[in-house]
Amino acid sequence: MKKILSIVLGGLLAVSAVFSASAATVDEFSDMPNDWSTPALTAAVENGLLTGSDGLILPKDNLTRAQMATIIVRAFAASSKDDLAGFTDVPASKWYFEYMQKAVAMGVFTGDGSGLLTPDNNITREQVFTVLARAFKLSDGDLSVLDKFADGADVSSWAKGYTAALVANGYVNGSDGRLNPKNNITRAEFAQIMFNMIKFYVDESTTLTGTIEGSVIVRASDVKIAKDANIKGNLVICEDCKNITIEEGAKIANIIDNRKDVEETPDVPEQKPEDEKKEDDKKDDKKDDDKTIIFGEQSNSDTAYRPNEGTGDEDDGPTISDDNDNVGWSGIYKP
Repeated sequence: MKKILSIVLGGLLAVSAVFSASAATVDEFSDMPNDWSTPALTAAVENGLLTGSDGLILPKDNLTRAQMATIIVRAFAASSKDDLAGFTDVPASKWYFEYMQKAVAMGVFTGDGSGLLTPDNNITREQVFTVLARAFKLSDGDLSVLDKFADGADVSSWAKGYTAALVANGYVNGSDGRLNPKNNITRAEFAQIMFNMIKFYVDESTTLTGTIEGSVIVRASDVKIAKDANIKGNLVICEDCKNITIEEGAKIANIIDNRKDVEETPDVPEQKPEDEKKEDDKKDDKKDDDKTIIFGEQSNSDTAYRPNEGTGDEDDGPTISDDNDNVGWSGIYKP
């Protein structure tokens, strides 16, 4: 019998990952807040990206550059490493050494131009915007979108295009008409931005079908995108993923293929005439899949879904609080 894992979408529900058995649970953290940040932090924990420290999630602590690198590397399942020969401030003995190697190899961290990566420094909002835009390979946005913010002119020149890209895509909305680009960012605030950007992580072999509004990151091999799948954000394929199949008829807004050992990125196949589609549907109905994730509907068989714990209240949140649209799961890591 076909096993179906159905994830309910919509305004009241948010999508989780195919959970890893090693993921932590929110009950492990004594300081888990009950406010606008709770859904994003919960998602971060349950996706296995946030591990906390000594039973604490530390939501109000500032995020460091090394922690940011760790999050991105884990989120994208990056594996390639830079030797960091051009940098002098990342000792091999540090816990974050390999994460910084991978973040540099990804091209999301480039240093300050003087041989420093400053991993222990707090990371600012505009630096976060830059890293995320690079990771998602976003084209520079129209800089005029920054004009609607009272402090849009305060964004550093090197960060303007990246910041505009996130604003244009609806990932960052600012707070009280401000972007606060020079402010440090807290762990909870960053979890919220990632929560906005990434809808779903795929961590095991499966089939995806149905409609999803945000981005999907595939971190496992043997994943099929079914012909009726409609991914309206990015489909990100990890470096070491193999046997990723996109069926004819699948709709994907954009593909970011990070695989090292493929000759070309899979194209979204062209649509077939309706009569050919019907014939193919009859054939496919006779096949059984090991596991299917259905977006946008609820199955009567082996159904698994997780309601969103809350929509957040921007009036109760900090300066980033209106970036808290509950549209996905994401994560933070604290060593």
